[in-house]
Amino acid sequence: MTRPQLTSSDTELSKSGRRAIWASIISVLFLSQIAYNISAFPASTDLICYALVTAYLLMSGFASIGFLSLALFFVALIFACFGTLTATSSTSWTSLMLLFVLYAPFAIRLKGAPEGVHEYILSAYVSAATAIAGIAIVQIVLVNATKSSLLTNIYFNLPEAIRGAGHYTFVREGGGIIKPNGFFLRESADLSLVVALALIIEFRSRARLRTMGILTAGLLCSLSGSGLLAITAGLLLPRSLARVPLFVVSLVGLVLALYLLYSLNIPGLDLWFDRLSEFQTPNTSAYARFVAPMEMIGHSFDNGPLTTWFGNGAGSYLRDVQLYRMNYEVNDPTWAKLIYEYGLLGFGLIAAILLQRLYSSRLRVEICNFLVFSWISIGVVLKPSFALIVWLLTLVETPARRSRQRLPSQSG
Repeated sequence: MTRPQLTSSDTELSKSGRRAIWASIISVLFLSQIAYNISAFPASTDLICYALVTAYLLMSGFASIGFLSLALFFVALIFACFGTLTATSSTSWTSLMLLFVLYAPFAIRLKGAPEGVHEYILSAYVSAATAIAGIAIVQIVLVNATKSSLLTNIYFNLPEAIRGAGHYTFVREGGGIIKPNGFFLRESADLSLVVALALIIEFRSRARLRTMGILTAGLLCSLSGSGLLAITAGLLLPRSLARVPLFVVSLVGLVLALYLLYSLNIPGLDLWFDRLSEFQTPNTSAYARFVAPMEMIGHSFDNGPLTTWFGNGAGSYLRDVQLYRMNYEVNDPTWAKLIYEYGLLGFGLIAAILLQRLYSSRLRVEICNFLVFSWISIGVVLKPSFALIVWLLTLVETPARRSRQRLPSQSG
């Protein structure tokens, strides 16, 4: 392979570098449901691409390895192994291996890459997400007009041999409307997050009205609040300690504005506001994601200090749901899954790996806040697609960080 050197302008990647970036993005947005299933484990296209691009950067000598991220990774791995070995719950070493396979590359970054490379990565992601948003806009019309299952998700069109394993709600309805998922994504919530991320990137960079219009339409078509919540968190969460008072004022203003909209009974908004009641209603999405996991954490803490600090072992969260005989749906958001399986220590260390990666990159703080909120609140901790996108968008670090001593990778 040709090393992905910069061009003479020192602002663009060579053809091989651009291909690696586009291959990563396409594998996430268009090919993530294609997989080679090893028993119940899906070796998805995005996971394979993640591994290949990481190996390529290391072998080409175009990557550097961060000591802090690497140290955090090994400490977290030791604690996770200890917690899984001493666990009394039913555990899965495959789950532990997948977690650390996904986050090991977070110690790897592009070496000496200028701002132009970062802008190219962001632009490529926005372009691909805009295409997905356009597909979703067309899909919501065609699917609700024809009711054809073939148009609802690429999953139903794939041969069984290459369908990714896993339990997902491929078709969702809201207010009698079948929600689009961009055809290539699994669920409408995935569409919401993918498009919302592109929208906040575009808003904070080139701010092209046509692109933002398509992305906004795609976000609204998803009929999912995941992306809207993440954008709100990205824009409102404080960018520094000095901005905490402004954050409090903005949050109060947002609550008042939402209450005003709710009081006006504007037609069409009921689709969104009716979902607030889900926080008090078992077997609904919001209850499963935000309320039920608290009971799981309570059970874990009741088992003693060892499980509180080291967890119940990898892969035990959803297995133990059956043990506690809960009569409602329980989802596995990142915060609950990590605390339950890896304890407070494991959660803190793995979160530190993500935070260090994000906030030492060239990404704007609002985008970092968006990604942190998405990672914490939704069950994406073991999704190769999310890990790959975060890794890709943060490949270029800030100039201040880049000037420090790094561990050089071995050239191939």
